[in-house]
Amino acid sequence: MGKTQNISLRIPPLISLSFFLLTLLFPARSSARVLKVGKRLPFTTINAALKHARPHDTIRIAGGATYRERLVIRKPLTLQGINWPVIDGCYKGHVVEVRASDVSVSGLKITHSNRSSRLDYAGIFAENVSNVSITHNLLKDNMFSIMLQSTSHCAVEHNRVESNITQNPIMGSGIHCWKGYGLRITDNTVGHHRDGIYLEFCEHSFIARNTISDCERYGLHFMFSHYNTYMRNTFRRNRAGVAVMYTHNVTMLNNVFEDNQGTSSYGLLIKELQYARIQGNVFRRNTVGLMIDGGQDLLVKRNEVRDCGWGIRLVSGSSNDTIVRNNFIGNTFDMTTNKSYNGNIVENNYWDKYDGYDLNHDGRGDVPYRPLSLFSSLAEQNSDVLLFFRSFLMNLLEQTEKIIPTVTPDTYQDHTPSMRRWAV
Repeated sequence: MGKTQNISLRIPPLISLSFFLLTLLFPARSSARVLKVGKRLPFTTINAALKHARPHDTIRIAGGATYRERLVIRKPLTLQGINWPVIDGCYKGHVVEVRASDVSVSGLKITHSNRSSRLDYAGIFAENVSNVSITHNLLKDNMFSIMLQSTSHCAVEHNRVESNITQNPIMGSGIHCWKGYGLRITDNTVGHHRDGIYLEFCEHSFIARNTISDCERYGLHFMFSHYNTYMRNTFRRNRAGVAVMYTHNVTMLNNVFEDNQGTSSYGLLIKELQYARIQGNVFRRNTVGLMIDGGQDLLVKRNEVRDCGWGIRLVSGSSNDTIVRNNFIGNTFDMTTNKSYNGNIVENNYWDKYDGYDLNHDGRGDVPYRPLSLFSSLAEQNSDVLLFFRSFLMNLLEQTEKIIPTVTPDTYQDHTPSMRRWAV
């Protein structure tokens, strides 16, 4: 009985010591404060609140006002706008500059960064930080809207990014990321920049559900950016479409590339890409659906290429690519190439121009389909041939191919063309 009492008397001090040690190891954030900024509130400027803020405080900014000030955040905290307060940088440097990790910026309308032909300025600029969240902001008329440099595990989500490059020729990207790791860029709307989203030296990142339109160059442009996933994005009316360059191990799923039209415009331009899966995408009304230049070990599967000038242009240096179970519908030229066969596989695709038969009803045509027409091959070698498009000469060539199939280039053949469209 006495021993039991001694044990019970020792327990409270042990518990107290444990709580004390936990407090030292994991300091509580219950002391974090909310600092309010606005007219007739404790702080009338955001910089005054930043000066008084402690780590992990929240600075809450009231709407209905314009704050003409530049912000530099040097401690972990939350910057939160209520009812869209405006932060106007007055064309002086970055508008919001993040120099600390574990920062959240949300609910703000950010405008008028500096513009320069020598230096880059942004509406929101973050450098050498991690775990920064930039969400639910409206950025308008900045040189670069959001710029991340040397960052990791940052999120750029649910922002609306706008500018007018026709009125301001000194313009950068909507979302510009250089040297990033584990970035998450989702649910943003970007328009009227030079590039919509630009990634360079960014790895293991996730880019999804963004809508990018009316950019002067590329809707999405990434180089030297490996092991990234791009899903359910829409790229519309961008002058040059989307460009993937000097990259390996990329996944592009269920994206829409549409209405990217011009003399050098593509739904998707691939330049020196290795080990990629391009699946479930829709390429619609582009000058060129897919331009594959130097693609190696690519899987192009279950995509729909529809109403494009050229469906796929497969040019020099592309090898060991698999183009399988895609739909080609309403394209002027389904496929062109300027090279001989180089280990690429074209099989079991649906071609709306295929007029063969399926006697054994296995869903595959019994005679091969040659997607390269004689006219398209001539046009690939000499673009002036396009002057005869839909002319008597072109019709004569098409009729000749039907009567004498051997005149059709047999560089690529689909030996098992699908009789039915694939679900995409």
